[in-house]
Amino acid sequence: MKLKGFIYAIISAVFFGSAGIFVKSGYSAAFSPVDLLMLQYMIAGVILFIMCFIKYKDKLVLSKIQLKRLIIQGAFGNTLMTVFFYQSFKYLDVALTTMLLFTYPSMVALASFFIFKEKISRTKIISILGTFLGCILVLDITAKGSNISYIGVGFALLSAVFYCFMNIYAEKIVEDLPGLVITFYTTIFSLIVLFIFNFNFINKLMYVSASSFTNAALLAFFCEIIPLTFLYEAIKRIGSVSTSITTSLELPASAIIAFIFLKEKLSFVQIIGIIIVVYCVAKLRKEG
Repeated sequence: MKLKGFIYAIISAVFFGSAGIFVKSGYSAAFSPVDLLMLQYMIAGVILFIMCFIKYKDKLVLSKIQLKRLIIQGAFGNTLMTVFFYQSFKYLDVALTTMLLFTYPSMVALASFFIFKEKISRTKIISILGTFLGCILVLDITAKGSNISYIGVGFALLSAVFYCFMNIYAEKIVEDLPGLVITFYTTIFSLIVLFIFNFNFINKLMYVSASSFTNAALLAFFCEIIPLTFLYEAIKRIGSVSTSITTSLELPASAIIAFIFLKEKLSFVQIIGIIIVVYCVAKLRKEG
């Protein structure tokens, strides 16, 4: 049960990590990151409904409590997390944005400890600090000479805050519903909220470029349906703190994939960072 949870968290991390590439190439001056996000949600909503109708038809009818919780998770948590995350790409490169997002495991642990009075073991504290240090080394930002925008940093950190909220609040939902159904409803509720504040998006639909549509479709499947569904399944099995720490594997996984398939070089510092993150996650898994 717990091993599956860690596997699901790793799958979620690897797929979610590819989002920046598609976001960067999917928006333009006439088609904003929020427009791209809405197109992504429309495509994902259709795919998710078909999948849920085939596999979980009886779970699509919600109780009042489930509906309320999913509205909060989707309209509040998921919407603000993704909007701030996508906006941050306008000001920061993919590496720095991703690193700032991955401050959220420490936020999850602190919120669990101070707000919900959950005990946090020494192993989890060390894992949080270790994975964060490892992520910084993997990105090797200093060597890349990143241009830092404080507005972008603010958006990325706000995204981390709401991603933290999503992880913790999901524990109220995952016991009752499959991850696929949760992803469907949070996507729909997020789309509804975005339509309210960006209704002019309808006028842009007929002018969507092939590139933007392709990137939105790829984001829908590989960076939303798969990672969010597996994220909720992981939280169901190992809890929000362990899940959030494990998903830090996204960064070393992305670096290794780039090294193998894109022939990008890995520096000594990055290799050390990868080893630290993998070690910390393995240590956490042994505790579980």
